[in-house]
Amino acid sequence: SCFTGKSDEEISKEFEGKGYGDFKAAVGETVADGLALLQDKYAKLMADKSYLEGIMRAGAERANRISRKTLSKVY
Repeated sequence: SCFTGKSDEEISKEFEGKGYGDFKAAVGETVADGLALLQDKYAKLMADKSYLEGIMRAGAERANRISRKTLSKVY
């Protein structure tokens, strides 16, 4: 249901009267399609090195600000 957005009840009704093999095949296809979308997004993100470096730089700056604030309280 996380890949299709359908409720458990909707899925149960869809496969009512069908065998386990039909359900298993549909689940496999749905999961494969969902994973393909994730893999595509991952590949696009990994291909854009400047975007990733920007995210890492922003994260490092934020972590630095937070750590300086914490250290000023401690020392």
